[in-house]
Amino acid sequence: MRLHWTTLIMIYLVVIAGSIVRITESGMGCPDWPKCFDQYIPPTDINQLPENYQNYYSSKREKKIKRFSSFLTQIGLEEKAILIQEDKSLLYEQPFNVWNTWLEYINRLIGALAGLFIFASFLKSFFAKEKKALKISLGFSLIILTLFQAWWGSMVVATNIVPWVLTVHMVIAALMIGWQILIISVWKNSLEIIPKKLKIICFFGLIFFLFQIILGTQVRQIVDQWIDYNLREELRLLDFNLFLSHRSLALFLVIYSFIIGGFMVLKKIHLIEIYLFFFCVLLEAVVGKILADYNLPIFFQPMHLILAMICFGCLAGVLVNYKTESN
Repeated sequence: MRLHWTTLIMIYLVVIAGSIVRITESGMGCPDWPKCFDQYIPPTDINQLPENYQNYYSSKREKKIKRFSSFLTQIGLEEKAILIQEDKSLLYEQPFNVWNTWLEYINRLIGALAGLFIFASFLKSFFAKEKKALKISLGFSLIILTLFQAWWGSMVVATNIVPWVLTVHMVIAALMIGWQILIISVWKNSLEIIPKKLKIICFFGLIFFLFQIILGTQVRQIVDQWIDYNLREELRLLDFNLFLSHRSLALFLVIYSFIIGGFMVLKKIHLIEIYLFFFCVLLEAVVGKILADYNLPIFFQPMHLILAMICFGCLAGVLVNYKTESN
């Protein structure tokens, strides 16, 4: 079980690292993938790069964008494909910055390490004594999802961090967390029973939280675009309708946490997942308030995301870790 819990922690660390990369605007620190500036260990000085490196990587990105656009067309997202192909700003190659490059490189190393843990967990399933086929299937499915996430991450880089592509990247991360929690549940094989109503409540909460994570990613994107042309000190989140929606849903989720907490008290149920969920929702609300009132201080941004992911994981844990009453 330790290996599976460590794997879950590693997936969460990837989310944290990705958030730090995002807030430091280091996502394009490495213009290619999986290497960084065509090297396994990235450069530390611009003199280690050829003079025309920006044009070189811009041309490589153009080819990747064409392949990605073709993929989007094949799955029925032709309008998205056309928008990406016609947006020539995606070909812009930012100047070399050693801090951005190494932050992105460390992010990738953490991702690779998480991948190794996921693979090790899959190998362990071959030695399982119970539910061997199920455990192998779940482990293999997570590997496929991880590979798709890695490929999609390369498309995030190739498209110069197009907002909706980044949002999908975040949703896949949440699905990976949920899937690993399912794997832990199968290995744990808990027989504890909870009311069916509690599972239903948690299911709807899970959907709302996933939607809230998506909304938060979109709010962050419009704020980034606004800051590109304005001073951060002049930022007023209340001017953005999307933020108002995000805030309203946040208030609903706080009320929801009290509802689910009250249900547990009435039914005299004690679940560590719900206790952690309740604490994280309230802390998330406080952090969100600080972000809104103080122009998005950098330290609190990754905290805001990871708390949301923990809440998501807690609700997923309730859904998969416990059986329901038969009547």
